[in-house]
Amino acid sequence: MNPVRVFIISQEEPFYIPKVIGYLAQHQNENFKIVGATRLQPHRKNKTMKDWLLERTQIYSYWELFITTCFFMYCKVLYKLLSKVGVFNPFSVKNVYQKQSINEVDTDDINSSTYLQQLKNLDIDVILSISPPQLFGKELLNLPKIACLNAHGTLLPRHRGVFGSWWMLYNDDKEIGTTIHTMVEKLDAGKIVWQQEIPMPTNATQYSIAYHTKKIMAEGLVETLNQISANGLLAIESPYQESYHRAPTKAQGKNFHKKGLRVVTFSNAKLTLSKSF
Repeated sequence: MNPVRVFIISQEEPFYIPKVIGYLAQHQNENFKIVGATRLQPHRKNKTMKDWLLERTQIYSYWELFITTCFFMYCKVLYKLLSKVGVFNPFSVKNVYQKQSINEVDTDDINSSTYLQQLKNLDIDVILSISPPQLFGKELLNLPKIACLNAHGTLLPRHRGVFGSWWMLYNDDKEIGTTIHTMVEKLDAGKIVWQQEIPMPTNATQYSIAYHTKKIMAEGLVETLNQISANGLLAIESPYQESYHRAPTKAQGKNFHKKGLRVVTFSNAKLTLSKSF
């Protein structure tokens, strides 16, 4: 049997997505093969990086913004300098693609006719959506032979929408986890094909939750692709009640910190700035 042909659509993010893609690439086997990938900018289409930053000022304290800036400087500046002397940058999705010999298909619009034709030429079985900032249109959803699968860092249908790790803390969840589901035009809907939970970590922050859910995500994607190769897509039932969230408001951000909750601390560097899971 031929391996499942997989295409990844994600974004350029330094902390967690390179780890997920690196794990996936390293665990390719006779069951699945990555035949290409697209790396989008982190801000949503028709938005700018300034909009992206302003959205986060609603929920980050000044101290947390400083910590995040330090983390970004470590990933973006230090490793950019090191790369000039041949050091591999594990915090760059682009560099992970290059190291793993994954061909990139560039686009600013994943629903454009030109891009869709490029993907059709790759004879794709499964498209993996890993935190892309653009919504999939109907034609893209119907393009792969088997399915478009989204890896979502919450226990769906709980916390549909955005900022899932933040809402898990804000709502005092007792467990965290990841869901992999087929994609339909409704956001974070479709059939759930894989889900796993773990207890909420002690002294959790948004960043530490993101690390753990992305680690589970990487393992789940490999398990799911192996399962598809063996038995096809198998739907499962989720025990969680549905909820939907948009980006937190400034008032909710203030209340988050009044509860003693934190987006990020310097102690998160051990996880966030690790080179792999």
